[in-house]
Amino acid sequence: MKRPLLSPLLLSLIAFIGGCDHEKAIPRTAINPTDASDAPIAGMAHGNHNPKYGGVVLMNGDLHFEVVAKEDGHYAVYFSDAARRELPASVVSGVHLAVKRPGFRAEGVDLNVDPSGESWVGASGSVDDHNTDLRIMFTYQGQQVATEIPFFAAQAQKAAMQTQ
Repeated sequence: MKRPLLSPLLLSLIAFIGGCDHEKAIPRTAINPTDASDAPIAGMAHGNHNPKYGGVVLMNGDLHFEVVAKEDGHYAVYFSDAARRELPASVVSGVHLAVKRPGFRAEGVDLNVDPSGESWVGASGSVDDHNTDLRIMFTYQGQQVATEIPFFAAQAQKAAMQTQ
């Protein structure tokens, strides 16, 4: 049985998987302690969750990350701050994906920083089963972060925007 494409409402819920825990908010100066000019202004609205690269935007505290998954098995993960200003890939370490196809052992995908230093990229086998899930893991400021999403969620938002 195939999963239907995800509705925009479900995608909104997925965007909050990491939680919007403002009590654990990471100050911008902790991300780049030498440049306080980009620090959020007190009371500044939280950034949007619109994908910039055709994936799905998730968050952990105030760290946003956009996961892009292609059916041909290519992946990219981009990071941004609370106001959705892009961060260099080096803000995190140890980015890893696990592709969980039904009936098979999870396939690990180690990601590497792309030549521009803007994202983490990697590749695995192609994905055509709508029941496939992705587990995304990385380390941010000494803390392990992990979350799981349906593989096709990273493409459903793009498809939903094309039908409007």
